[in-house]
Parts: sequence; C-alpha cells; structure tokens
Amino acid sequence: MTEPQPEYVWAFPEEKPRRSRMWLMIGLAVVAITVAVAVVLAVVRPWETAAGPSSTESPTPSASAPSSPSASPTPLTTPTSSSSPTPAPSSASPAPTSPPAPSDPALPVFRDKVQPRLDDASTGLTYAQDASGDEGVQITDQLRDDAGRLSDVVAPSSIAREWRASVQEYGQALDALRAAFVQGGSTSSQLSTARAKLAVLNELIAG
Repeated sequence: MTEPQPEYVWAFPEEKPRRSRMWLMIGLAVVAITVAVAVVLAVVRPWETAAGPSSTESPTPSASAPSSPSASPTPLTTPTSSSSPTPAPSSASPAPTSPPAPSDPALPVFRDKVQPRLDDASTGLTYAQDASGDEGVQITDQLRDDAGRLSDVVAPSSIAREWRASVQEYGQALDALRAAFVQGGSTSSQLSTARAKLAVLNELIAG
C-alpha cells in the first residue's frame, strides 16, 4: 500500500495587526497636525493684537492735516472785494461817446468854403459847351463830384434848407446834361438849366 502523501496547505498570516498599526499612525499624524495648527494660531494672534492699536493711532495725526487747508480759501475770497471798484469808471465812459453838434457857421465863412467850387463849376460848364461825346461825359462827371462835395459842407441855419434844395436841383440838372452827352444829341437846353441852378447857389451865398 502506498503511503498517503501529505497535502500542502498555504497559510496566510492575518493582516489585522498591520491595519491596526496603520490607523494608529494616521491618528498620531492628525494629532500632530492639530497641535501644530494650534501653536501657529497662538503665535500669530499676539502679533495681530499688537499691530491693531498702532494702526488705529496712525490716522489721528492725519485728522489734523485738513485743518491747514481751511486757512487757504480765505485769501482767495479777498481779491473779489478788490475787483468791485472796477465797474465804476466803465459807467462814466459811455457819456462822451456822442459827437458834438456842428456849430452854425457864419455866412462869410461858409462863402469862403464853397465859392472856389462854384467858380470851378462855372468854368466846367463853359468847357462842356464846346465838348461832345466822351469828353462832355468826363466834364459832367467832374461837375457832379463837386456838387456832392458842396452838399457835404454845413451851411448856416439861415440858408441851410434853401442850400440843400438848390444843390439837389443843380445835381439833377447835371445828370440830365450827362445823359444828353451819352445820347449824342443837342445839349444846349441842359446846359442852360445847369447854369440857371448854379446861379441860384451863387445868389444864396451873396447875402
């Protein structure tokens, strides 16, 4: 008979003791971390309490700073009072703007001013009698310019109205004479009218 052969049985060691050791190490690590955190908090809090009052005391001197600018706006208001007297001279300035009224000239003075132009007008009409076409137009234009200057001279109040009306009629006679030269027709009638109006002006200043 054969001998029974022994059977090999694998025996695994129990792992419970290893797991218990692992949990023990984890618990110790957690305790060590909590202790370290407590120590850190205990060290940091005293520093925060010490730094607190110093930060609160710092703004106290800054509050005194705004008091200095309060004095600065006071000199700024003072120039306003100095500018107040300036409008006084401006109110008096527009008074002399009106031009003075022209004085009433004496008749001899007025005659001395206008007589040379009246003499030139008489000479010009004499030249126009022998002129024609463009030459007559040029002479008449010169006479019309002189008539405009005669109306600008201030006449004495005694003859002012008659003088203005007579100068206007003389100018209209010259306009008719110029139109006759432009048309090329006869100018004898227009020349006679211009001489008659010029004679009226001479009679006014004769006195």
